[in-house]
Amino acid sequence: MAEYEDKVLHELDGIKEYDNPMPGWLMAIWWGSLIFSAAYLIFYALSFGEGSMESEYRAEAQQALTEVQAHFDANPLVPPTPAELLAGAKDPAVLEKGAARFARTCASCHGEKAQGLIGPNLTDDRWIHGGSVGQIFQSVAKGWPAKGMPPWGRVVKPEELSALVSYVRSLQGSNPPSAKPAEGEPFAPEPIPGS
Repeated sequence: MAEYEDKVLHELDGIKEYDNPMPGWLMAIWWGSLIFSAAYLIFYALSFGEGSMESEYRAEAQQALTEVQAHFDANPLVPPTPAELLAGAKDPAVLEKGAARFARTCASCHGEKAQGLIGPNLTDDRWIHGGSVGQIFQSVAKGWPAKGMPPWGRVVKPEELSALVSYVRSLQGSNPPSAKPAEGEPFAPEPIPGS
């Protein structure tokens, strides 16, 4: 122990702290990481050098947005007429397609029978944003993002969107069990032709 006595830095309450330097390889890694972090900070974080990856990313993101907007401009969402939507509300093939789309995109918020869960009840005579088939189509297509409803108009195929609205219209007045209390303004739905 005497050989280490000259390396004692401090002694307190019988506890001795020896001067044990870090190994050279560990010091090299430490200094290397400090130099690398300083260079990285100067070059990237303080924007003295704009990396090519960042400019490439921005260019590709802008190109993608331009392509999507060009597609939307070339393929505008043209809503069907109310007569077409109401006619679909009595067509079994349209209702089957609408029910399948409802189960995939709407049931998680509005319930399996449209009785309302997070979203409002779609089977009663009260509507928050209007209950005509045209207003329902606009609500589904454009959504109400501030209230948590996503816009489905650019995600769902137009024929499925129409079938979905026809299906929702066919459910009005069905009074499912455990329905959520009515919300919104009363609305007398348009009659379905031939019903």
